[in-house]
Amino acid sequence: MNEAVVLSIRNLTVSYGTIKAVRGISFDVRQGQIAALIGANGAGKSSLLQAISGMVPFDGEIYFKGKKLNGTRADKIVSLGITHVPEGRGIFGSLTVKENLTLGAWLRKKDIEGVKRDYEHVIELFPRLGQRIGQLSGTLSGGEQQMLAIGRAMMSKGDLMLLDEPSMGLSPVLADEIFRIIEEINKSGVTILLVEQNAFMALQLADYGCVMENGEIALEGAAAALLDDPRVRQAYLGV
Repeated sequence: MNEAVVLSIRNLTVSYGTIKAVRGISFDVRQGQIAALIGANGAGKSSLLQAISGMVPFDGEIYFKGKKLNGTRADKIVSLGITHVPEGRGIFGSLTVKENLTLGAWLRKKDIEGVKRDYEHVIELFPRLGQRIGQLSGTLSGGEQQMLAIGRAMMSKGDLMLLDEPSMGLSPVLADEIFRIIEEINKSGVTILLVEQNAFMALQLADYGCVMENGEIALEGAAAALLDDPRVRQAYLGV
């Protein structure tokens, strides 16, 4: 793939006291890709996303579009074009659906027309949110809350979206819908780094994949090749 590198991770380590959650990993995500990170609980996947979005300190180097992110505040990282949909969704339950979406565009105060277009696009992509636009977000179903979390991230108009376990706790039907929407977002030009325990669905959707074990990258390569790798199939696909 000849597309430019959007995200470059170099020798990244994330530590919590004496515990190393991520151990010196390096990889690149290219423009337009869906890159999937798979692995067991505790492999370091969420810590990696949190480091990229400026939420935890790290050693090593992270570059976004060639710009070094080391020491950059989380709000500045959002303004550069990185959005993060965290595990557990992180919506504001005491605010309405509309208020949550509006907060997603907080840094775009001067782009009134663009925000309006993106708001309409989110509602088009997630009709259920349109039906519940004035409803308190804490009263939504799990699937609807996940849609809102993704929709809110879309409102910041980022070029790279970090998704942490988007199908967690969802029924198979809703998980399929979320993955279909992720594919639509990617087709609109957004590069996606996806952390997902459903390895089969993640690798089916992705262009590139990394298998993380104990904070390190055990395997990486084309997602289709990982799907056919006997080690991945035995450990993560149950076949």
